[in-house]
Amino acid sequence: MKKTIIITVGGLLFASLFYTQSLGINALLYSTFLMVALAISRKEILLKSSIIFSGIAMLSSAVAISVHGSAWSIAAYFLSTLMYIGYVASYRSSIYVSWLNGFYNAVFGIFHSFFYQLEPPKIGEPKKKIATGQVIKLIGIPSVLVVVFTVLYRSSNPVFQKALTAIDFSFIDMLWIFTAVLGAFIMANIHDPQPIKEVTARDQNYPNQLVPNALNDLQLKSVANESQIGFISILCLNILLCLVLITEILFLTSITDLEARILSDAVHQGVYASIVSIVLALGVIAFIFRGDVNFLKNNQKLRTLTYIWIGLNALLVVSICIKNYIYIQDHGLTHKRIGVMVYLFLTIIGLFTTYLKVTHRLNFVYLLRRNMAVGYVIIAIYALINWSAIITDHNIKADKIDQSYLESLLPQNALVLKEQGLYDLYSQQKSGYRYYSDPYNEAIFINRNWQEFNWIAHQLGLDHEDLPQ
Repeated sequence: MKKTIIITVGGLLFASLFYTQSLGINALLYSTFLMVALAISRKEILLKSSIIFSGIAMLSSAVAISVHGSAWSIAAYFLSTLMYIGYVASYRSSIYVSWLNGFYNAVFGIFHSFFYQLEPPKIGEPKKKIATGQVIKLIGIPSVLVVVFTVLYRSSNPVFQKALTAIDFSFIDMLWIFTAVLGAFIMANIHDPQPIKEVTARDQNYPNQLVPNALNDLQLKSVANESQIGFISILCLNILLCLVLITEILFLTSITDLEARILSDAVHQGVYASIVSIVLALGVIAFIFRGDVNFLKNNQKLRTLTYIWIGLNALLVVSICIKNYIYIQDHGLTHKRIGVMVYLFLTIIGLFTTYLKVTHRLNFVYLLRRNMAVGYVIIAIYALINWSAIITDHNIKADKIDQSYLESLLPQNALVLKEQGLYDLYSQQKSGYRYYSDPYNEAIFINRNWQEFNWIAHQLGLDHEDLPQ
């Protein structure tokens, strides 16, 4: 009975909050209900750290949606929600398995009993059974009889027919009902989330630490050959990277004399090249140190060269960071330039986790687990901040104004533009410059229902009480 109530309320709430509505405070309200509903069914694991963390992340991204509503906040919200559901299903899973479990439950949760043989209830603890068939009969049979006899009475009694005709059923919105049914289906799926057993069990039982193997003489010789090849390869790559860093220093010393276009190409190409080189570097290191090479007694020189290569890659990241910073100083902030800084920060973290892998003889799964978790945390924090407002404020104060670009950041930067006295001009969108989104429509953005509440729209609406609907 408790489950039926939660599913029913979940469907009605889903339709009431999201039917024909944009995302706003409705995301926060639904997330709160979701946490309460799952707490009722899984109260024994509420205080697990992974569930607390993912719950806070889901609520925080929902708050960000109702404050500024950027695309990043929406993306982080859906990622966090799936992660929360996945951790409720199995709180000891890796982050990527939690996403998989969250998606599985959101779409197929109600069919879980068909995929797996569920454990029978323990003897001595009988569960109360709800006569679902009887409930359906009690509702369905009388309803069918009422409809049938209503049709018969309508054709035989003109007065009754006239009374029925006078009843206005236009208030019934079938799409709203469909949305409610969809919401109930989703809540039925995630009411008691269950993990994908094979994937989750394999993930939980897979260690981060490499285990040494007992090798015969032939295998030991093969591993020694691998170590020698790795040593020569990393030595050559170190020499090459040293030459690249020397050219980077020469480039940075002459950077003030370069044209904007050349500097822009240098930054962008440097970032793209670093993406490929760092990923390849991590791949090469993970391949060389994938197994028994880690346990050779005479591989200290190989480890030392690997540490040097990691350090040189970090210096390459620093040089790109300097170029990007100079470019920002000369030409202002953009989302892409901030994204470059975020990527470089993630790269440094990736290099550090690779260093830990080599030092502590960890496997590739460790790299995957740690880097994906850190990457998600960075994205979640990034999504909380209204970067469009920061970009606009910085560029106006630094006198690096590109009107068409600042127009493309509406509505997230609307309050900053208003504070600077530029909102009325920029909100007209005369430049026609947009990325992949529709032009900003002030009337649609401000005239929002309570479910769509957005702080920026609310603040703009205070000065637009008479805006046409």
